[in-house]
Amino acid sequence: MKRPDLTTLLIPFVYFIAGASSLAGVATTFFYKDELHLTLEQLGILGSVAIIPWSIKPIYGIISDRVPLKGLRRKPYLILSGFLGSFGYLLLATWVQGFWGVLIAELISALGFAMADVIVDGVVAERSSSHKAAGKLQSICRAAIMTGALVVAYSSGILTESIGARRVFLLTATLPLFTSLIAIFLKELPMEVAAWDWRQTWANFKKALQPAILWSALFLFIWRSTPTSGGAFSYYLIDELHFDPEFFGTLAVISRFMGIAGVLIFRKWLIMIPLKRLLFGVVIASIVLSLPSLGLVYGWYAVLGVSPKFFAMADTLISAPLSEIGFLPLLVLVARICPKGIEATVFAVLASIMNIGLAISDMGGAMLVHLFDVHQATETLAANYTNLDKVLWIAILSSVLPLPLLPFLPETRAIEEKNPTEVIPSQEGSQLQPAPVA
Repeated sequence: MKRPDLTTLLIPFVYFIAGASSLAGVATTFFYKDELHLTLEQLGILGSVAIIPWSIKPIYGIISDRVPLKGLRRKPYLILSGFLGSFGYLLLATWVQGFWGVLIAELISALGFAMADVIVDGVVAERSSSHKAAGKLQSICRAAIMTGALVVAYSSGILTESIGARRVFLLTATLPLFTSLIAIFLKELPMEVAAWDWRQTWANFKKALQPAILWSALFLFIWRSTPTSGGAFSYYLIDELHFDPEFFGTLAVISRFMGIAGVLIFRKWLIMIPLKRLLFGVVIASIVLSLPSLGLVYGWYAVLGVSPKFFAMADTLISAPLSEIGFLPLLVLVARICPKGIEATVFAVLASIMNIGLAISDMGGAMLVHLFDVHQATETLAANYTNLDKVLWIAILSSVLPLPLLPFLPETRAIEEKNPTEVIPSQEGSQLQPAPVA
């Protein structure tokens, strides 16, 4: 009987644990709002700061590759990552009393998850030998995240109401430890690492910076940098529409389930659509399908004769699969343009660029809510969501900003994937070739 490949099992498992950690999602919203009384501007800052550990992923890759512990490059760091992820949630459960405590806890937890993620990123890139293979691997990873999130989605709201946010954080703290546990059973042979020629490494990296990668990096950065509404929309749903933790859990279930549906739709029908055409369709669809969110602010549910909760469920039912369909092509693009030999490094750099963009997006949301004076109720001020619709409109319409860069993106499908019956001789610089990627 063939023994299972633990490395193959590790890839979806790490992502599953990351998804299951959303058990703390609803608890976080209510804990920050009702117990710590964090402002919307502080939420934006926290969102940006929490992205920092994800934005320096190349550092983890370099350390893992070049600084083995007792000759092991992967196992020790995976074990460490699980403990760090757990410790951050443990701090939220026991020690955090305000903004600065949250900032420290989120940084530590994010460091653990980012470290685990970067170790498996290189494996994904190495195995993405074609557009189709990249799409399948990325869909497996996203499906693992969404499955983990779906398993805990409804209980996140129920537990927040029944046992309180801090106890939910304590439960969540146990999940990253499973990454440490499975890492213990991984078989990795000790090896000696030769001295790293930094000059040669830098030369190889610069050589890899072809126009296809540079244009892709710029597109990814702008796509992820467009502003959001920050936490303002969630606060509005709580303060004005009186959504409780249990209903947030229900929305999470719908979102995770439909997210998995989006992954399956991408894998079944969209995986071979040319990237540029798919991304253009996603941008247009995202604008149209974001309108129901505005409907909750404008009160369209009353015109339709339905409750705001029903309207919110319908909104989530539509928007959740599109979110996954829009994100997966970006992951495929990143995996396919990584040059052979330095896949992990380039993958980590591009992923970091996306994460830096996400941090800017959160800061942009914080700036918007401050500019339009959108805020929750405080001891001295009444809640003000009068201009929330303007924040949402700017966030929605900003989705078009990366569209002018679409013509400069590379073709990610290999020649035989575009025309299986004919293999055309490659022309240098004309397109990405089958792995190894030029």
